[in-house]
Amino acid sequence: MDEKSIQTGTAIALPIPVPAMQLFSHRATNALLALLADNPYALFGVRDLARATDYTHKTISDAVVDLAAADLVETSHEGPKKLVQINRARLDNPDDPILRIPQPEFHEPVSALLDRLRENLEDIRGIVLFGSVARGEADRRSDIDCFVLVADHQATNQQHAHELTSDLSEQRFSGDRYKFHVLVESLESTQNYGERLRDIFATGLTLVDSESLRTLKQEVLANG
Repeated sequence: MDEKSIQTGTAIALPIPVPAMQLFSHRATNALLALLADNPYALFGVRDLARATDYTHKTISDAVVDLAAADLVETSHEGPKKLVQINRARLDNPDDPILRIPQPEFHEPVSALLDRLRENLEDIRGIVLFGSVARGEADRRSDIDCFVLVADHQATNQQHAHELTSDLSEQRFSGDRYKFHVLVESLESTQNYGERLRDIFATGLTLVDSESLRTLKQEVLANG
């Protein structure tokens, strides 16, 4: 793996000619599109987006103006509050969530992890890949980090996750071994980890979705 790895995954169609060339100069553009694309049905206020991405309100607001001019996001108002949503008509999201992972070399190990989690954990309500692998910035030394939301039995499910990741770390995928880290939280225990979950959801890729996970994301990112 190196910096020249060809990245694949979620894409968004840009109109030609580009209506707002300056959108490429905004530092927040990539973070904004990544967050909105992973939550295509969610509406976020500018303040919510600023808090989730760690950019200033003005930086986000300026980026949203140009993204809207390029028809990449849609805006609406709820009273005085401006709401932002990805333009789903321009979004190309692979049906297989594994294909959304930017670096193809991680597809096989993440797919194996996903299969094992589904086989060994009880009542999964959502799985989110996060960290450098989700951002497309991983190298050979990077851990594969996953957040798993379960209905209950957090401690038992966390133990099962630890056991299966230890086993997967001994396996080879295309000749390479990978380190896996899985954080399991229940619907109840997530109430204690708002700040950490904000970091996970702001840059993560959703592999398994549910109404419970979407509600939690909304609480953490928009209402937290």
